[in-house]
Amino acid sequence: MLEKVMTTTKIVQMDSLSARELERLIFYCGGSGAKVAVIEDNRAFELRDRMLDELNLIKEIIRLNKVFPDPKVADIMEMADSIAGKGINIIIGIGGGSTMDSAKGVAAVLSNGGDLEDYLGNTPLRKIEKKSIKLILIPTTAGTGAEVTKFGVYTARTGRKYTLNNTLLQADIALLVSEYTYNLPAPLTAATTFDALSHALETLWNRNATEVSDRLAIEAAIYILQWMEVAYDNPVEGRREMLQGACTAGIAFNMTGTAAVHALSFILSEEWHIPHGVACAFTLEDVMRLNMQDENTRRKLLAVAHGVFGEGAEEPLLKGLFHRIVELKRKFRLPFTFSDINVGLNAAELNPLFEKSLDDPKMSNNIVPVDMKIVKEIIAAKSL
Repeated sequence: MLEKVMTTTKIVQMDSLSARELERLIFYCGGSGAKVAVIEDNRAFELRDRMLDELNLIKEIIRLNKVFPDPKVADIMEMADSIAGKGINIIIGIGGGSTMDSAKGVAAVLSNGGDLEDYLGNTPLRKIEKKSIKLILIPTTAGTGAEVTKFGVYTARTGRKYTLNNTLLQADIALLVSEYTYNLPAPLTAATTFDALSHALETLWNRNATEVSDRLAIEAAIYILQWMEVAYDNPVEGRREMLQGACTAGIAFNMTGTAAVHALSFILSEEWHIPHGVACAFTLEDVMRLNMQDENTRRKLLAVAHGVFGEGAEEPLLKGLFHRIVELKRKFRLPFTFSDINVGLNAAELNPLFEKSLDDPKMSNNIVPVDMKIVKEIIAAKSL
C-alpha cells in the first residue's frame, strides 16, 4: 500500500490484533505511564470485547460507549466530561465512522476545552489549536476512511449535521485489522462500500482536486469496484481489500473534501436518520450523471473504467461504468427513490428541506456548480 506515504497517519495492516500487541502500541505511544480511554459503540462484538477485556487485565483502561449513528454533540460532551481531569493521554477509537469521529471529538475537546458545538458551523466560536492526546483509530467497517482523515461529522443540538475540518483531528495511528470486518451484515457492507466509493468519486469531481488526489482516487475507485461485490457476497473474502480501498479513498478525499453527494446526504440523515452510507448511495448516480458533463471529470472516470473493464471506446466504457454502479446499488438493495426510504412527501414539500444543502461548504466543492434548480431536478427524479 504505497499510498501510506501520502498521509501523516501511520498505517498498520494486520489480519488480527491481540491485547498484547495493542498494549505494546500503547507503550510505544505513551510509555509505561500512559492513561488510556477506549471509545467503542454499544453493539455486542465478541472479537473486540474479548481483546479489550484481556487488555484491561494487562493495563487499566477506561471504556466509553456513548456512540450512536450521526454522533451527537451531547453524547461526545458526556464522554469527554466523564474523563476530564483523569490525565488521559491516549484515546483509542474502535468501530465504524461514528465511533472514530466520536473519538476525534472527545480528543479535541479534552485538548482544547469548551464545548464541541463551539467548534462547529461556518462561523465557529472557537478553533482547534492544539493536540495533547495521541489518537489511535481501528475501523471495524470498510467505508468511511475516518481513520486517515482530518474530518469529523457531528450533529449539533439543533439537529443539523456539520463537518469539522482540522488537521489536528487526524489520527496518529490507524490499525487496519482484517478480522474486525469479517461477517459484517449485508446491509452494513452495502452502505459502507458505497460510502467508500462515493469518497473516491467525489474526490475526482472536486474543485480542489490535484494530480495526486486524482491518482489516489482513481486507484481507490478501481480497487473498490473490483472488491465490493466480493465482500458483499462473502463474510471473509474481499474484506482486507475493502479496508485498503476505503483507506486509500480516505487519503484521497482528505486532500479535497467531499462534494454534492455528501452535502445532499446530510439532509437525509438529519430529517429521516438515514444511515450515512445509504444516504450517500441515494443520489450517487444522479450526481455522477451531472458531473459527467465536465470533460475533465469524464477523462478521470474513463481512467476508472479502463481499470475496471480494460481497453475500449470512451462512450461505451463510461456507460458501462455508470451502469455497473447502478447495478451494484440495485443488487445491494440500496434506495433509488423517496418511497424506498419510506418518505411520503412530494417534491414541493421536499425542496425546502434540501435547500439547506446549498449552504453546506461541501456543495461548493462540486466541479459542476449546483444551484436550487439542479437540486429540484434531483428531488423530482427521486420522487417519481
